[in-house]
Amino acid sequence: MNPKLVDPCPPDSAQVCWATRHLARAVLLRLRTAAFTIEPRIKTIVATSDGLVEYRLWRLHGDDGRLLCEFDLLKEPGIEWKRLARDVCFLALLADLRTHPPGFFYVHPLPDPRDIAIPLPSNPRGLAPRTIGPLQ
Repeated sequence: MNPKLVDPCPPDSAQVCWATRHLARAVLLRLRTAAFTIEPRIKTIVATSDGLVEYRLWRLHGDDGRLLCEFDLLKEPGIEWKRLARDVCFLALLADLRTHPPGFFYVHPLPDPRDIAIPLPSNPRGLAPRTIGPLQ
């Protein structure tokens, strides 16, 4: 764990928080592998909540912030993307953004509270700048 990162969990929940963070890291690494096999240029994944429990793939960005793909949120992403979409949803659900700082569980909130961004470990610049603003 990053020594500068302070765990906001109360002491009696610290072990659960630690285990959840390590599970989130494992899911993130699996996301990176799945994304790389589909499209090696994917560096940031943006997902949006359907308002219930599920998150859907929305946008995929390269390391320069350029949009690589945008999904139609009314359609399923396709068979090759299903595993990636499942892991994105699982990681988003693990990340309790109300009590933990952005990035603690490798997930970052975006201005629209329904949206999240997941910069992959292979992203040298972190969160792609265009994931925050409107499409250009």
